[in-house]
Amino acid sequence: MRLDLGHKGDWIVDPRELASRLGVSMAVLKRQERLGQVEAWIKAGSQADQTCVTVRLHGKGWRGTFDGSGALISEERW
Repeated sequence: MRLDLGHKGDWIVDPRELASRLGVSMAVLKRQERLGQVEAWIKAGSQADQTCVTVRLHGKGWRGTFDGSGALISEERW
């Protein structure tokens, strides 16, 4: 999984990989996002060149830490 800068300046992860980590299909993830039921945060990590992404969906959650190049270096699920 990677964290990449989108063409509009937004940060994005592959929705297929994110859906898999949340234990739902990509169709469910996209539908819930359109309904405003996906919460997501992005913030600086504990190291200067790290970024943390947190996503919650109906009591499930995933947090990934990415290095400065956008590579996933650690993750947790609940």
